[in-house]
Amino acid sequence: MMRTAPKTFSRKFTTTGYRRLASAVNSSGISAAWTKTPNEFTVTSQTGFLPRHDPLPVLPSYFEKLEEILHEMPINKGDGTYGLLHSGRFGERIEHELPMYDVDFIFDSRILSALYRDYTFLASAYLLEPCDIQYRLARNYGLARRVLPANIAVPLKTIAGRINAKPFLEHSMSYTFYNYRRIDSAGELSVDNIEPIRRFSGCDTEKSYIVGHVAAAQQTGSMVEASLEILRSAQQNDRSAFNDALKQYTGAMAKVNGILSKTLKNTSEYASFRTFLSGCKDQPMFSNGVFYEGSTGTSTGERFLGVAQSSNPIASLSTHLFQLSQLSPRGTLPCANGVDSLRPENYRAFLSHIDAASKMTNVQAYALHNSESSVEYMAALDQVLAYRYRQWANLRDSIPVQTASNKPAFREYFDVQTRHIRDVAELVQRTRANIDAELLVPADRVRAESIVHRAEMIRRSLNRILADSAETSPLPISMIAY
Repeated sequence: MMRTAPKTFSRKFTTTGYRRLASAVNSSGISAAWTKTPNEFTVTSQTGFLPRHDPLPVLPSYFEKLEEILHEMPINKGDGTYGLLHSGRFGERIEHELPMYDVDFIFDSRILSALYRDYTFLASAYLLEPCDIQYRLARNYGLARRVLPANIAVPLKTIAGRINAKPFLEHSMSYTFYNYRRIDSAGELSVDNIEPIRRFSGCDTEKSYIVGHVAAAQQTGSMVEASLEILRSAQQNDRSAFNDALKQYTGAMAKVNGILSKTLKNTSEYASFRTFLSGCKDQPMFSNGVFYEGSTGTSTGERFLGVAQSSNPIASLSTHLFQLSQLSPRGTLPCANGVDSLRPENYRAFLSHIDAASKMTNVQAYALHNSESSVEYMAALDQVLAYRYRQWANLRDSIPVQTASNKPAFREYFDVQTRHIRDVAELVQRTRANIDAELLVPADRVRAESIVHRAEMIRRSLNRILADSAETSPLPISMIAY
């Protein structure tokens, strides 16, 4: 049986292994750093990357006007009527009706997290409303609003500072993992029992995107537990436990892929909300970033990468755990170059620990030193490939070529993602080539051949994409999720 992982993980991880990781947590299971204002996003083997408590679906009555505007915001409100974003009246309502709320007295973690979600929704809707209208009219984005008004900017900056987050729409804390409610409060966190709290467009595709990611994240607790056991067993040379932990990780990833393949298969309406997921960095609609009225900032505005660059941490966990970053000679992976800095603080601490401990232990070399472990390592990479390739393919197919920016930087970034997925496929092939098939039981031999066949199909497909990149219009950075 697998060793139980620590209940809660501190933001201050050490880099010398599993035992010191456990000692970073006090006897109550909560890091002392969070006793005053505990963070809702604390990575555990029970909740994984989901928040400690279900999100607060309705704000306290003090924020009645804010709640009202959020209810009126979506393009389609869900009751057969159109909302403020449909007619382009959202910005006007913000400027004339949203009060300047005082949030200095709020320290409750659930209220802070709910306010962060809601103010980041307001910020993206306000800034990008002109771009969405322009896209619907002419299939180009035009320019976003440059100044975020003080009645959004000042409270958002205060809240973000209190929970150590960036003051911009983020994947986990804003758009998905803190944006769901259970239809039956006593029921399971399943696809059929989840609905979003906030939406931009209100379409079925947006609902499926949010619901699918939340339901899939139910499996991340098992992934967290397995990742720690992989590190522990490799450090202690416990081969049997190592293989079992790899199987657990692969099984959890397979469930994640199964949920997402069902919920994200229809991308026909993605364009109705994708504009609002854009960041304000490296985007043509934000030439000078965003100015936060009433707060200090740079003279050229502040720049943040947005939802796509702060996407689901599953891919980053796999990248760090299985040492996949070494496949990229320039270090230009999705979890590099500031991307992980957008995630919740405890995510960053946990992923940093996994990265450092995996390098110290050399998980990849330990796996490849044994034929049975090599097959289990291949099986885990097979699920990583399925996860990454499906998202890449769905997004590529869902974005009309004629709407993409022609900036060379966007094409280069897209090619970086393509090359990395291809390189993971090639790692699977190299791993199989180094296995002595005579040492495998027949079932593992068949499994390895099946995995390497799928990897070869992906490698060929991506090589064709890269070969055609000069003729293919580039895709915007903000649309590449990982």
